Amino acid sequence: MIIDALDQTWQVWARLGGELTDDEWTRPTRLPSWTVKDVYTHCSPFPSATLAGVEAPSPDAPVSHDDAADLLSFMQRPGGVAEQSAELLKESATTRSQTMSTDELVAQFATVAPQAIDRLREADLERTVHYGGFAVVPAREALRIFVMEGVVHYFDIAAALDREMPGPMAGEALKVTVRLMAETADPVALIDAATGRRDVPVFPVMR
Repeated sequence: MIIDALDQTWQVWARLGGELTDDEWTRPTRLPSWTVKDVYTHCSPFPSATLAGVEAPSPDAPVSHDDAADLLSFMQRPGGVAEQSAELLKESATTRSQTMSTDELVAQFATVAPQAIDRLREADLERTVHYGGFAVVPAREALRIFVMEGVVHYFDIAAALDREMPGPMAGEALKVTVRLMAETADPVALIDAATGRRDVPVFPVMR
């Protein structure tokens, strides 16, 4: 169930934040110019955004993307939303990283996330929500992206700290992420490459 996968993901982030030393927060990651704290800061708004989305009325606008893979494919087009917003996302994360304490960041996952999960378990996940200010998707599909973001960026931090991967992200959170990435890839290219029938580029499907 997607809520269980999201709960797992955010619990991992809560534990991670509680374990990090002062030195580890400042470590560089494999994302150029991003420290561990920058990456953690980038992910920290997801619980509050989810809680706000659950409590807000559904948008009047029609669904723009039926599922998460369709939305991600749209965002990742050359010159598309992901490319246009990359620098802005980086600046936002690094700026907030400099002004927010680690306790404030960890509280998003340790305190706000459980509240959001409780509300999600009572919510209709087929209702529509805004995503990123430019898309309208079923709530369930937005949650799939939040899980993927949590897993991918946890790996960024784990790699920086020489932690085992997938580690605590093994299980449903990892499965949700792999499925979503597979769905986002070109299906014919993925099948041909996976079966060794053609040496065709498949990845990356997102950055």
